Amino acid sequence: MGSVSDPPHFDGDNYAAWKAKMKSFLWALDDRVWLAVEEGWEPPTISETKGEGQFYVTISMLKPRRQWSEDERSISTFNQKALNALFTAVSPEQFNYISKCTTAKEAWDILEVTHEGNSTVKESKLQNLITQFENMKMLDDESFSDFYAKLSVIANGCHNLGDSIPEIELLQKF
Repeated sequence: MGSVSDPPHFDGDNYAAWKAKMKSFLWALDDRVWLAVEEGWEPPTISETKGEGQFYVTISMLKPRRQWSEDERSISTFNQKALNALFTAVSPEQFNYISKCTTAKEAWDILEVTHEGNSTVKESKLQNLITQFENMKMLDDESFSDFYAKLSVIANGCHNLGDSIPEIELLQKF
């Protein structure tokens, strides 16, 4: 059962469902929390030029936290809220994958690659689902709700891998 105050738990099973629930949870916290996951966050830096005569080098370094602007603090807080929610949501086994992460995007990306694979693996999974969809037929002794459930699993799997089956194709299957 879901909660608006506690993130959905992930123990390594059914990543696609957890991912959808977690995205919704993070976005509900604040759209800028989800933005920290989607676009990432980097600590503010300052540049310092050093050198003499003709030889100058510009060095970029982390800005001391006490010098951060209110805007920089706010953006950092959205990242921390997202990272905290991710840390809280996962089992100890899953936490081992992301425990050293300092940004929510980094943690999200690690979980995504770990459980969905890289783009090549995703494409292979997607092709497998599309083939299943194309070959799917309702059996004579199958109820409409059973067929719909199987179709939904395939359609949701495609959507979660980034390629939705057009509505018209789903309707034609019925």
